[in-house]
Amino acid sequence: MKNKNTIYVLLLLCVVAIGFWGIPALVKKAAYAQDRYPFVYYSSLLREFCFTEFDGRKDNLHDASGRIYTREQFDSVMPLLNYRQLHSNGTMPDSIDGIAIDPRILRTKQVVFRYSPKDINTPEIGLYIMYESLPKRLNLESPGDVFRFNKNIEFIDIRTNKINEEKSAVFQSALEKYDYSFPAQWTSGNLNIRKPYDEGYFSLDADGKLFHLKMVNGKPYVKNTQINKQMEIAHFSILEVIDKRFYGFVFDKKGQVYILEENGGNYVPLKLDIDPLNLEKDHLMVVGNLLYWIVSVDNETGKKVYSLKTETLQKADECFIPAPENRWNKYAQWLFPAYLTFKNSDSNYIVPKIHFTGFYAFAIHILLLFILFLIWKPFRKNLIFNVIFVLLTGIAGAFALLITPVGSKRKNISHKIIL
Repeated sequence: MKNKNTIYVLLLLCVVAIGFWGIPALVKKAAYAQDRYPFVYYSSLLREFCFTEFDGRKDNLHDASGRIYTREQFDSVMPLLNYRQLHSNGTMPDSIDGIAIDPRILRTKQVVFRYSPKDINTPEIGLYIMYESLPKRLNLESPGDVFRFNKNIEFIDIRTNKINEEKSAVFQSALEKYDYSFPAQWTSGNLNIRKPYDEGYFSLDADGKLFHLKMVNGKPYVKNTQINKQMEIAHFSILEVIDKRFYGFVFDKKGQVYILEENGGNYVPLKLDIDPLNLEKDHLMVVGNLLYWIVSVDNETGKKVYSLKTETLQKADECFIPAPENRWNKYAQWLFPAYLTFKNSDSNYIVPKIHFTGFYAFAIHILLLFILFLIWKPFRKNLIFNVIFVLLTGIAGAFALLITPVGSKRKNISHKIIL
């Protein structure tokens, strides 16, 4: 009898655990509403933000001062965003702020970059491709090997799956010559072959020094950036921009964001004039042009948008858009005092996590007890056990009692099991 009672309770707990995950997931899916932030861009002519709304209203094109625009007018006040359309119409201005406008130069000054917490919370394969940074032909070509970079550097032939000892030794020697300390903490590069050129990889060694590594004419190029003397580096995202102004974006452990510029062979960090990020929660997007960079930071509170001057990355303006009301949060605090998830939108790892929403849901639990008592006769058997069980587990517990077959057949559940 004791074993049967134990099995029954374990079965109930298993169903409750599934209910803690499955029922809230279904409710969340039903309540889901995408955050429809407006598209925000900074007008180099008006020198203020302009907005494209997606909420279906008629005055969906407007600026921060409240002026409403037609589509043609909206294109004209943001020439650096719509230069292709304006150039086609013959209405593109010749200059802005005394700077001559050339469509070819505009293309080289474009910057698009995104950062997500998934960039640092994603499992890595640990295999990388070393392109030739000075190829004989214009297009990059995939080599016949990959390399791994941890306790040492090893190049592996993709056809034979054997280590190329000679090439590995050459790169290993070059890294040791420049005082690279193994094992590597992380390595960042752009594996996409469709890029204007290749800058190889940036790797943080065991001592926190950031190194630049690439292959030039078949030989290793290794250089210590020395920027670890100015900051504690948390993350680096390489970005091969057309004008070769910088190598990528550096994030320090305080959440400050920099670009790593090239200056006469030296590596110079230039800070973006924005508030520090929470690298575990905040999403960053940069859209840059000849005169301004528009930087958006999204998190659960809303969206903050900065306009930075392209040359100095100093702030010209900023605005904040509060996050839309989240229906799921409202429902969860009344339906589930706690629920279970396995996935996080800020991570590609699958990790169980319990979320506590508050005590409002216990009012629903009490109401649920009265309903079960009135309409479901088996609930009145083992009443004390069932009341405590539903009071603590709520909807998931009631669901477990209803679908567990032995629940309606058992005449006596030992309270000693619960105690």
